Amino acid sequence: MIVVQNEQSPGTIQDGLSDLMRNGVGSLRVCSAYMSVAGSRLLHDAIVRAAPRGDDQVEKIIVSSLDFGITEPDALAFWQGRPNCRVLVAGTDGLARRSLIPPAAFHTKFYLVGRPDGSLGSLIGSANLTSRGLTVNSEVAWVQYTHRRIAEVNAAWEAAITPATPLTDEILEAYARLRPRAPRPAEAAELEPVPAPEIAAPGVYPLFAESGPGKYEQMWIQSRGMQGGAGTQLELPRGAHRFFGAAYEDYDFERVEHIAEPVLVAGTHVWRDRPLTWHGDNAMERLNLPSATMGGFSYEHSVILFRRIDRNVFELRVYPWDSDSARAYIEASQRAGLVYRVGRNSNRIAGFIR
Repeated sequence: MIVVQNEQSPGTIQDGLSDLMRNGVGSLRVCSAYMSVAGSRLLHDAIVRAAPRGDDQVEKIIVSSLDFGITEPDALAFWQGRPNCRVLVAGTDGLARRSLIPPAAFHTKFYLVGRPDGSLGSLIGSANLTSRGLTVNSEVAWVQYTHRRIAEVNAAWEAAITPATPLTDEILEAYARLRPRAPRPAEAAELEPVPAPEIAAPGVYPLFAESGPGKYEQMWIQSRGMQGGAGTQLELPRGAHRFFGAAYEDYDFERVEHIAEPVLVAGTHVWRDRPLTWHGDNAMERLNLPSATMGGFSYEHSVILFRRIDRNVFELRVYPWDSDSARAYIEASQRAGLVYRVGRNSNRIAGFIR
């Protein structure tokens, strides 16, 4: 299938990679012309959540280039320091010439996910392994969930990485020294952070109750402090249950009442016991999220994103409030006029992605 990412529809490249790892990951091959540390960490987090026996059991091959000095040396060092990971780079001939401008640019973007059951999936398109490439840049990719002719895919992979050679400490050190003197092409702008959106005072936005949450595929909630003894209860706006496909109207009930139990997933983690309840004492809906010790996340000062992937099944993602991903989702919702107040007296906001 074709996936399209842009400012109005951010994160779809991440969606594609996440979906490829839904049933686990046994090997990962990435060929990306340019890489950043932020993009590498986004992908690595996805690997960790999808690896059934740990990151060190996942065979990783990471291929990038030194062309134009765009790839961050720290990104190469990041992968070089991962267990069970080989790193290769194209463009090393430029080091001897003391120039990172190549005769022919290495521009491939090729992601291959091997699963524990032996199946193979791929994402092939325009997205580099950078935070912007995985989040907000205008990108197009073809996601193939299962390849029937694995030998042909492997042959294509070998052909694609032919210009690359194994990264050594000497190559990395020489690149880091030469890179500051390299001309900065326009493509280097994708290493820049996503600008912070201009967020109005919460009272400017309409109440969430005025939205129609059931018609959207993604919903995000701003988190500051969490509730409950474990600090995992997210206070949702009244009516948020409709996004999860439930129906509830008994808001006069003064105690705690069960509304629904959406299935939450992150990588290979699946939680079927996360109740969504009405709390009459503070007139809020609450969703009990999985704790970090259960394979969940840390939720303080973040954007908590829910993506519908099946009936009553939702992918859970959490991004720090000032991260590129959080900024991209907030800005996309603002452009679409889909940002709302969580409640009348709340200073938090929520939004939808079409």
